[in-house]
Amino acid sequence: MLLQKLRKRVVGKFIRNQDGTTAVELALISPVLALILFGIIELSVAMFVNTVVEGGLRDASRVGLTGLEVGVGSREQTIADIVNGASLGMVNLTPTDISSKIYPSFGDIGMPEPYSDENGDGSFTDGEPFDDINGNGDWDDDMGAAGLGGPGEIVLYTITYNWNFLSGQIIPILSGVIPMSASMVVRNEPF
Repeated sequence: MLLQKLRKRVVGKFIRNQDGTTAVELALISPVLALILFGIIELSVAMFVNTVVEGGLRDASRVGLTGLEVGVGSREQTIADIVNGASLGMVNLTPTDISSKIYPSFGDIGMPEPYSDENGDGSFTDGEPFDDINGNGDWDDDMGAAGLGGPGEIVLYTITYNWNFLSGQIIPILSGVIPMSASMVVRNEPF
């Protein structure tokens, strides 16, 4: 009986004692707060890089827009070099990361090639007649033709790249990538 009373008193005292509860609460919540903080920083840096790449693409599209003939390398390489310079070394693009498509008008960007829906299913089926706008012999869900375009043509420049998580270098479990892209549409000047 005495042992039970002693045990009840010790357990009751232990339950009522609140010394160190703040430290325990901090230990429980700090990993979640750190994860949220890293996420905010990661997202902010990714958004900054995407904004800088878009600005670099805007400047670089001027090369294509004016039909600038570059002495060394291609226009695509010149565009990649301009975007790389604008990105403060945070991305390293190559000409293969940059695509450009020519469109008949601004309203045609991202539109499929026109076709006659003979079977009435609302989608293109092989064998249905279509207008081959880009001249590749196949129906495409995007009528843009590859290239930098000539004078007065509408050109869509798109950069696609992968942004590596910065926190992956600190926390190996987060070693993923974020697929990123930036686009710019211009009408080429008469050159």
